[in-house]
Amino acid sequence: MLSEKEMRVVGLIEEKREEIVDYLRKLISFKTVSPSDNNKIERNEYKKLQNFVCKTMEEMGFALDIWEIDTSKLKNFPGSGVDPDRDLSGMPVVVGRLKGDGKGKSLILNGHYDVVPAGIAGNWSHDPFKGEIEDNKIFGRGACDMKAGIAAMLKAVKFIQCAGIKLNGDLTMEIVPDEEGSSMGTLSCCERGYKADAAVIPEPTNMNVLVAVKGNLSGAITVFGRAGHADITQPHWKEGGAVNAMVKAVQVIRALEELTREWRDRPDMAHKFLDPAIVTPTIIRGGEWLITHPEEVQIGFSSDFSPGMVNTVRGEIEEKIMSVAASDPWMKEHPPKLEAGWLHGAEIDENEPIVETAMEAARELGIEPKLVGWGTLTDAVHLVNCLKIPTISIGPDDKTAHATDEFVDIGQLVETTKVLALAALRWCGYA
Repeated sequence: MLSEKEMRVVGLIEEKREEIVDYLRKLISFKTVSPSDNNKIERNEYKKLQNFVCKTMEEMGFALDIWEIDTSKLKNFPGSGVDPDRDLSGMPVVVGRLKGDGKGKSLILNGHYDVVPAGIAGNWSHDPFKGEIEDNKIFGRGACDMKAGIAAMLKAVKFIQCAGIKLNGDLTMEIVPDEEGSSMGTLSCCERGYKADAAVIPEPTNMNVLVAVKGNLSGAITVFGRAGHADITQPHWKEGGAVNAMVKAVQVIRALEELTREWRDRPDMAHKFLDPAIVTPTIIRGGEWLITHPEEVQIGFSSDFSPGMVNTVRGEIEEKIMSVAASDPWMKEHPPKLEAGWLHGAEIDENEPIVETAMEAARELGIEPKLVGWGTLTDAVHLVNCLKIPTISIGPDDKTAHATDEFVDIGQLVETTKVLALAALRWCGYA
């Protein structure tokens, strides 16, 4: 049952729902697109969002720590996902701390403010960076993944304060970049020494409680050929003829699809909350001239797996590629090359106290959450693996994450704010 003070906070959130909506719309307007090989990001947009968020946190009394990540100085351990050459300059990390009276448990609220590219703007029915509203939904890139979560966690704390309540436990707020690209934003928080008794990342979960996320192995498979004129009949390759690397690459792609099908039915790939491992070709690059056989093709791929399965997955991908090569005379003599890095997955015991706190908070608000896993990783991987912090996620629906016309339902945005506020009150304790 909600206490009088808890009811006051929940009532304020409901009363001020338009303030939460407006805040999210402003967050969406900052084009904080995560950098990739083929998109130039607007780093000034990151700084604009940082300034906006810092002003909010300063008004709430947070002690702020702001820095940029030097990726070359991060610890590069197995499963870290660290890319020392990735340029994260102009993409600041913002951490705020509210000290309690030492009588309660400490909590981290973590959210990433980078978003994936919007894609073809003409395919959107709403501008991806305006936060337009229609049918009780806020549209825009990052609307659900996960600027809604950032708006919810900031406003949850604000309305706790507006109700005249002080948390007993310390509260740390981490606003980080590059979760979509590398998770090095949260890793830098871990290395800077920020810890707590538990953490909540309000990623989109359709109001369920996320307790397990997959790890990721990603990289490239290079398939080799031999250049030659595409309009001239070529002799056999043993006689010096051209070999089309793109045609050979098709065999590799088909083998990866076959491997995913095999994993689907294997008992050793089963997990209580996660689907079996998959490997997905995602990028293909090759060829230099329309009438020249390509001599090299790169297949970019992403493979997600249950925690602890990385060696199995990598080994079987490599074995599958080599089996294809062994059956093809050219590739047998010129085998494909696999290069990949990985980031560990994470899971926590479903009986962890923070799980029950979040479940009870949701139920008090008329929500019936389930315990779930997610087929992609979140920044929980570092909080759980590096610092052993029990970490969960709860937030709005994820069905349009990374999609055209991404949106968040306003009702779920408000519900997320209420759940976070109630969970923080009960976890940290309050006066």
